[in-house]
Amino acid sequence: MLSTFVKFWNPSGKLYQVLLYLALGIVISVFLTFIFRTPVAAWYLQHRIGHFNKTHQATLKVTGIRIHGLASILVTGISLKPHNGDTLLKVDSAFASIGILKLFAGRLAIHDVKLINSRVVLESHDSISNYRFLLQGPERPSDSAGGPVDYGAAIDRMMGFVFDKIPLALDILNFSLAAQTDNHRIGFHVERLNLSNHFFRSILEVQEDSTFSRWTIAGKMDNHNRLAEFRLYSADKAKVAIPYINYKWNARIDFDTLSFSIAEQEGGNDLTQINGFAAVAGLRVDHRRIAARPVLFEKLSIGYLLNIGADFAELDSSSRVTFNKIDFHPYLRYRPKPGKQLAFSIHKPQFPAQDLFSSFPEGLFTNLDGLRVKGNLSWHLDFFVDLDNPDSLRFETALDRYQFSVISYGNADFTKINGPFLYTAYDRDIPVRTFVIGPDNPDFRRLDQISPYLQAAVLTSEDGGFYQHRGFLPDAFRESIITNIKERRFARGGSTISMQLIKNVFLSRNKTVARKLEEALIVWLIENQGLSTKERMFEVYLNLIEWGPLIYGANEASRYYFNKDASRLTLAEAIFMSSVIPRPRWFKYSFDENGHLRESNAGFYRLVSEKMLNKGWINPSDEEKLIPDVELRGPAKMLLKQPDSSPPDTIQE
Repeated sequence: MLSTFVKFWNPSGKLYQVLLYLALGIVISVFLTFIFRTPVAAWYLQHRIGHFNKTHQATLKVTGIRIHGLASILVTGISLKPHNGDTLLKVDSAFASIGILKLFAGRLAIHDVKLINSRVVLESHDSISNYRFLLQGPERPSDSAGGPVDYGAAIDRMMGFVFDKIPLALDILNFSLAAQTDNHRIGFHVERLNLSNHFFRSILEVQEDSTFSRWTIAGKMDNHNRLAEFRLYSADKAKVAIPYINYKWNARIDFDTLSFSIAEQEGGNDLTQINGFAAVAGLRVDHRRIAARPVLFEKLSIGYLLNIGADFAELDSSSRVTFNKIDFHPYLRYRPKPGKQLAFSIHKPQFPAQDLFSSFPEGLFTNLDGLRVKGNLSWHLDFFVDLDNPDSLRFETALDRYQFSVISYGNADFTKINGPFLYTAYDRDIPVRTFVIGPDNPDFRRLDQISPYLQAAVLTSEDGGFYQHRGFLPDAFRESIITNIKERRFARGGSTISMQLIKNVFLSRNKTVARKLEEALIVWLIENQGLSTKERMFEVYLNLIEWGPLIYGANEASRYYFNKDASRLTLAEAIFMSSVIPRPRWFKYSFDENGHLRESNAGFYRLVSEKMLNKGWINPSDEEKLIPDVELRGPAKMLLKQPDSSPPDTIQE
């Protein structure tokens, strides 16, 4: 055996000669490839360019290609233009080098990049753009037979891919990016951006139509540790205004400083962890749908830790949100398969109550400006839902008081509902009618002057627990969410009578995103501080809500529909009037062409009467004699004879 091995490895042996020729061939191939690397690379690149142009209906051109060393390339005269649009990209020269060791490991990692005189122009006119073709790549077969996705592993691969493509050194000279629509233009220009030793800092010139500003962008990129962070602020001691917002939505968003960081860390146990922070200082938001005045956030930040496993993603409870003087630790978990499950919770132990009210952004809650309190509060929220099984929804929340009291109510008088006051009704923020809530109004009725049937029907249909809860009914809110999930639309609200009353009295001018939260806070204050009795709140509610087109209050509505006083309403008439409350200007569509209630109303009558019977508000004989129909005898009868129209829909939510 040994003699045979020596024979083959002897210089005159066959194996030795084969290996020698093979090694010589490899050396010659490598030598020839190195010598002709530029034409080979040019041929390959032009081949790929031709394929790209064919599949994307575009013209990508380069005028020069040159290989430097083993793994560096210089490309000059780059341009890209779709067949049916203007030039998208022009680059005078682009230089890049890649990491050889990572390339042998199957990873394309970029080490150095230098761009000189680059210009990108995004244009869109009459639904035709010069960039949309890039978003319409060739179709790929679906992987329907593939196994389950490991989200943690996928995020880990994505982070590795992104950081491999961030160069270790980057030098950009004279770069411009412009976006042009039919009558709007935004332009960004960087004279020089240099990334060296992981750090960068540059001035970004921004022009939107005739407005010009300068931003400073600075940060750090660490490929090895998969860490990135940056800061953005004005270079001219002014706020940074986000472009396009005003043009698109007639709004303005600006800030002093925006900071962000992201890093991947070892999670262990098949868990990918990403942590970092996001913070904005001096944030100002101005849009009429958010608040009536510009809203200012002095400090808003989150330090986050994301855990991504094979089949879930969660915001760890160690994450911290800071909102002016308030901070809390939210927990959020989402599992997409096999059923979409969402869980969310916040548990904020006792903290000074004034910190909450002092942290409200300036301009957000006008009725709460100047409110001074003492004592402590705690807040707990638990939410869970399996979207494939909406009935599994769990919603629990509590804002608890500890020696809490109000020192001063500031701008608003939350006790005004206890006496006569002037009320103005609004339609789409426009005042449509003003009247007195009190004895000076001939249609005002005390609670004991309103039919018990109507009181019971309204309580049953709008808020069955009104006299028991303190303004907020978690079970009703839970049921509304379940219904909306099942219907896949906003089909049901969760407002209590208290919330509807406060919205009408204090917030009729402020139909904004912030209104719901302000509404809940005012209700919480009035109910928990005992600023008014339940009876008075219900009395005011029945005397001011809209009950038909510009028909306000129970007595005016009773005369409008039945030509009688609110004290004389029958059970059937009372249930009908309660059905009108959610959409008061659409009452006519409850009737058929013969002036009778449609059969679809029978279910509502049955549901409301059964609940009234169970609560003892009516007796069995009342329910037995109930017929789900009414005869209009007042001015409303004439409206049934008018042609169909589409009046604005007012919902008492």
